Amino acid sequence: MYSDDELISLYPKDYYAYNEEIKAGPWKQRAKKLLGYWQGTREPHFDKPGVSLDLGCGGGDFVQRMRDGGWDSYGVEVNQEAASRAQSKGLKVFSGSLKEAQFPDQSFDYIRASHSLEHITCPHEALDEIHRLLKPNGKLLIAVPNINGFSARLFRQYWYHLCAPIHAFSYSVKTLEQILSLHKFEVTSVVFNSNYPGILGSAQIWLNRNNGASSQGFLFESRGLRVLSGWMQNFCDLVRLGDMIEVVSTKAS
Repeated sequence: MYSDDELISLYPKDYYAYNEEIKAGPWKQRAKKLLGYWQGTREPHFDKPGVSLDLGCGGGDFVQRMRDGGWDSYGVEVNQEAASRAQSKGLKVFSGSLKEAQFPDQSFDYIRASHSLEHITCPHEALDEIHRLLKPNGKLLIAVPNINGFSARLFRQYWYHLCAPIHAFSYSVKTLEQILSLHKFEVTSVVFNSNYPGILGSAQIWLNRNNGASSQGFLFESRGLRVLSGWMQNFCDLVRLGDMIEVVSTKAS
């Protein structure tokens, strides 16, 4: 396995998570909801705000949303440029790895690893650190691509969410539940919450397999096909074969 420093050097400078979040207007949000478009990660419920940590927070959009909601919110980001952008907005974002941040024991009520665990080259060490940092009964959300989903099985090496080499590991519900149990977490919910690129992006990559254009092309840019692909993903989610899984667990005693 390559080192974290080697992994950081593999990311393109325009990697989506490092850029500012583009917020859709209210009418576009309503249209997306009406069309069954993906609306983002489904966060667990909390009775009141507490202390949160977003692992792999990019430019800090979620950290800011939590802060605006009354949380004492923190972030960790390995990309220095993205972390600096978040810090310039007054957000409490550490530039470096979770281990390097050296937060005190039992600091957080909620730790969120939304599409970051698959990027980590040492998941066992990361989960040990998360367990140390969570308060008793604290919640952990992990959202990752599903290697056992319909699109992954169909497209195999052309699967949009395979993302080698920046995805160091791939997970299924089974393997994620196993590794969480190993590190003393109790899974409380598993949700399939997928978006159109798993099918449409994979099909575009397959079409581009001989020209090196990755997922760029007419197929992926078609808004109508994006809606259709989104509906197909919604069905896959219903039968538990979606591209994205979101697992919420609590810290076991």
